[in-house]
Amino acid sequence: MIDKKEKIIQVALLLEDRKAEVAKAWVSKKSVSQILSKYRMDPDRFGSGIAVRIIDHFAKVLRQQEPVGRCPVMSRFIDLMYEKKITVKEVFLICMGFRRALFSQMATHGKIGREESWIIELLSELFDQNLSGILEYFEKQLLEKRLQKQREEDFQDHIRRLHTILDLQENAIFKIRDNRLFLANSAFYETVGAADRDDFMHTYPDIWNFIENVDCFEELFAMKKYEEWIEKSIRECEGKCEVELFDYRSNRRAQMEMTIRSMPKGETGEYIVVMQDITEQKAQLASMAQMVYTDALTQVPNRRKFNEMLATYLKEKRPFYLLLIDIHNLTEINEALGRDAGDLILKTFAEGMFHHLDEKSFFARIDGDRFALLAEEADHDNAEVLAKKVLAELHTIFYNEEEHTKGNIAIVSCQPDDDAHTMLGRGDRVVQCIINQGGDAIMDDTLLVEEDRKIKAATKTFLAQCQRLFETKQPLEIVNHYFEVPIDSKAQIVKIIDDLIWVRLRKVAVHALHRNSEIYIKTEEKPHFKAIVEDLDKEKSWVRLGHFEPVMHSPLDRKNVHVELVPPLEGILRKEKIQVPIDIETISVDSLTIFMTHMTDLVRDDRVEIETTLRWNGRTENLTLSGHIFKMKKSGLNIRLVITLEPCKIIEEILTPFVAHRQLEIIKELKESML
Repeated sequence: MIDKKEKIIQVALLLEDRKAEVAKAWVSKKSVSQILSKYRMDPDRFGSGIAVRIIDHFAKVLRQQEPVGRCPVMSRFIDLMYEKKITVKEVFLICMGFRRALFSQMATHGKIGREESWIIELLSELFDQNLSGILEYFEKQLLEKRLQKQREEDFQDHIRRLHTILDLQENAIFKIRDNRLFLANSAFYETVGAADRDDFMHTYPDIWNFIENVDCFEELFAMKKYEEWIEKSIRECEGKCEVELFDYRSNRRAQMEMTIRSMPKGETGEYIVVMQDITEQKAQLASMAQMVYTDALTQVPNRRKFNEMLATYLKEKRPFYLLLIDIHNLTEINEALGRDAGDLILKTFAEGMFHHLDEKSFFARIDGDRFALLAEEADHDNAEVLAKKVLAELHTIFYNEEEHTKGNIAIVSCQPDDDAHTMLGRGDRVVQCIINQGGDAIMDDTLLVEEDRKIKAATKTFLAQCQRLFETKQPLEIVNHYFEVPIDSKAQIVKIIDDLIWVRLRKVAVHALHRNSEIYIKTEEKPHFKAIVEDLDKEKSWVRLGHFEPVMHSPLDRKNVHVELVPPLEGILRKEKIQVPIDIETISVDSLTIFMTHMTDLVRDDRVEIETTLRWNGRTENLTLSGHIFKMKKSGLNIRLVITLEPCKIIEEILTPFVAHRQLEIIKELKESML
């Protein structure tokens, strides 16, 4: 069942992905279209220029990227329509049109289930808060208009009338002139704990002293450069900021959203200020943010928060290490003891980790069995000490009377050209190396960093060689595979742009390719190179290659032909007394590749037996092959193995003719596809 925080994100994604549909539905509402028609507002212009931006803003409110209750786009629309004398009722109806369009789209796309009334209540509350802000802004426009009109009346009568209007407002409103309080409503005096204007001025000779903190241009405010602070706030923040003060009405510190506006056609230094209490809204948003950024099981930060923190560390170029912590064989523990056992390990580990964290560390759960720790350390030895503490913490967790939890911990250093993708990718490779060696160990990325450096240098040299071949019109030796059968080509380079190369291949080779296919390029000396097909034209026989990567070991090193089996062959893998079902994906006379559910304590060089049945040309043969694990790669809950076979008579009598038959099938299929 999806939790509430993910449901909120889904709604935000729906708004972002289908904002054009929501905007169209909004404009099509009869009440909205009538109002737009009345004021000669083009519906298409409103939908594409205003509605979609309001929808974007509301999606950001759901994501905690914008505060509740203020929408700059709607405010500017009101400014435009106010001059046309739009009424508050019409503003309300336009807003209601958005609300109805939103819920209609949610219902249409199945975002509201029978037991999800909470999401309607939450969205309604957020919508009402936004609507309150919009109507407040509209009322403020009316108020400013009235103030302008009142200047023509008797001054004292004007003050009495104005106070009556202001006192009807729940928000605290006051007017200043030359940094002195000119007038205010009763809500303001109650908020700051003053009886009237004289009492306020006696308590606060400096008008802004009742504010304890501001969230914009703090230095100007602290230096009491109030005029400059106000003008900069109006100019750069639309006059909006958040302030903290002591609210005498509720006898507590409160967060207020304060809006400052210059009086229309007023003198310099004359402003009106509106303050709205947003303390509860801030608390609600903080609670929602906590849900969005917290892992539900362990109550530590989740992958979303980790991604943001890692991006911050990289942007600020802090010296840090990434510790990638993989719980060893958690899947097998879940299968043997039940998921509750695995969940208990995760929760116990997360709780225990807080003993090893300080203000320079950030810890998160980033996958089912994986955690990450960002440690602000400039020294590798310190990072290694921390990794040993983490592994020791795992060893304190027993999931039965004799066996404790194990871990595979990668220490990843931050290199000058690193980004989140390269660091996490390097960490995955280190963890896989640990698993291949039996697991429950600590390993750093020193060798991989050096390997990557050599790869970049080799790639640069290779591309320079390709440029020389292009200039001298010499070919590249390229091999691609069709169902693992190799197809050689003397490829002519037709164009090079940066790290992209266009080549012309023989027709049969091109027909064996598709976008994202891998091809291999032979070089005079190793390493050979692997590349990815980014684009191709089978009629003109050209292929665009990119993502070049040197490879010391590749299909080019094969001594015997491999063939892919479609569909895979079913079989059994045996190790001593254990046996598990497998799928055989590729096969040759000296090795085969299998895919299987992950098996406990299976490591490289283990001797195994493979049982399967081969059928071809009306012939059926049951056979058992022996071999050793040469490579293993874990992928989620599964594992892919490469098995090197021990020579035997069965291979010569049964496997060799089967591979030859399958090779002929593949070549025949390729030729037929070209016709």
